[in-house]
This record gives sequence, structure tokens and C-alpha cells, in this order.
Amino acid sequence: MGFYGAYKDVFDAAKAAIEKKSSIKSVLLGEQFSYDLLPKAVVNALPSGISQGALGDLLEVKVSFSVVLVISEYEPKDWFQDIISVMADAVDAVLADRTLGGKAADCVPVSFAPGEIKFENKLFYGGEIRFQAVLYYPGN
Repeated sequence: MGFYGAYKDVFDAAKAAIEKKSSIKSVLLGEQFSYDLLPKAVVNALPSGISQGALGDLLEVKVSFSVVLVISEYEPKDWFQDIISVMADAVDAVLADRTLGGKAADCVPVSFAPGEIKFENKLFYGGEIRFQAVLYYPGN
């Protein structure tokens, strides 16, 4: 498997994990955003660092990605119940298997930011969770 396959596998595994949560109706990865089926998670690639691994020819790739949760078009009455609980479900989904089914050596959340989200000048409520997964290329 080439670099693309190893890199993309991390995203596919994160998407699959989040899809298991009933509080999130749809998960997008590289797809066009639509306003239906909320709450919705959108998985996005972020800049990822690559460095020489400690042993041999391995590269350590710190795969960074965000999960933007678009939960409601209306301001929540209770941020913890309406927004943060759904965001926490996404974190729990990823942390249930920190290796993402063996696609990474480890994956951890690095930020958790509930708030307002804009898509195409339309305001939503939800938040962004950033994750960092570590993979060793070639081979994990």
C-alpha cells in the first residue's frame, strides 16, 4: 500500500467509528456538504507533520484532522445537553479504539471547541474537535 492508502485509511476508520453513534445522523468525508440530516459530522484533513522515525526507514506521520459537528440550526437551550453531549459522542467513538482498527499507532483528541459554525453564510451550532493520529510509514 502506498502513502495515499495508509493516510486515507486513518480518515476512513475515523469516519466508520463516528458513524456507529446514533446521536450523529450522517458523517461526511470529502463529500459535498448538504443541510439535511442533522446532526452531521464533517471529517476534514489538516496539515500533517512528517518526520524520520526512530528506527530504520520508517517515517512518523502525525495525521491531523478535524471533525466539525453541525448539530442544529437553532441556538441551543442547553449547550451541554444539546451540543456538547453530541460532540462527546464523537470523541468517545474515536477513543473506543485509539488505533482506529490498526490503521494508526494511536489517535487522540487535541482540542474540543463548541460554538457557532458557518457554512456558505448560514449559521449553525455545533463545534470542532481536532484529532492527531500517529502512523508509521511504511507499515504500522
